[in-house]
Amino acid sequence: MQRYDRRNYHQLTKTTIDGAPQALPRVTTYGSRAATDNGLLPTLALRNDLYEPDDYKLVIHDCHRETIFPRYHQARSKWAAAGWNQGHYGYCWAYGLTAATMDCIEAEGHPPVRLAPFSLGWMVKWKNTGYYCDSAIIGARQRGIASADSVPEYNLEPRSFKQGWETDALKYRPLEWWDTKNDTPDSMTSQCLTILATGRPCYVNWYWWGHAAELVAMDWDESLAYPVTLIVRNSHAETDLIELTGHRGIPDEAYGIRTVSLPF
Repeated sequence: MQRYDRRNYHQLTKTTIDGAPQALPRVTTYGSRAATDNGLLPTLALRNDLYEPDDYKLVIHDCHRETIFPRYHQARSKWAAAGWNQGHYGYCWAYGLTAATMDCIEAEGHPPVRLAPFSLGWMVKWKNTGYYCDSAIIGARQRGIASADSVPEYNLEPRSFKQGWETDALKYRPLEWWDTKNDTPDSMTSQCLTILATGRPCYVNWYWWGHAAELVAMDWDESLAYPVTLIVRNSHAETDLIELTGHRGIPDEAYGIRTVSLPF
């Protein structure tokens, strides 16, 4: 895996921003009626079993040993082996959301399905532009994410999509998410690790990076000043997962997917 830290984070910025942020700061407020009514459930308010910093090392070790982390569901479903690359499109917000949805389907024990990030293009009026992660979650909850059989990649012309693609998308709707609040680095790490330990991934957004992706695991490395390393599925044709270290690697937003509606 490629590791990024304070010495080479600039490489990430150069490869993921085309003049403007692709993932924009959230528009809903954590714990608000607007958020909870749309399936964003506040982790701090509803869970009293969040892991403390003293728990991190053991929990991370156990989640790797028992192959609980979402990275292992992803490896079993093999959807990422076919490539996961947004290309020159500003659709990281769609790729991160779609990746989390596919891994939740695998975690629930259902047959894997390849979904199409470009089927979410209606949210930005089929333009090549960035979007808000919380708004993308709300839109996908309402209209779903179509399968790749219905919507080809790198195509923003819905008239060319397979007939019935909108009905197909309704089969795959991410319905509920754990919503996190970034009070401190340890608070965010605690919430994300608690979610990851259920086998569910997090859909994450970094404001400094202007980028969204999928958080699929954590590692523990006591040689680092901040020993928690984030393991991320990015969407720029990486052949493997990437590692983000240090406080700067902790996302500003994280949404842990809970359940998906399915046609099975």
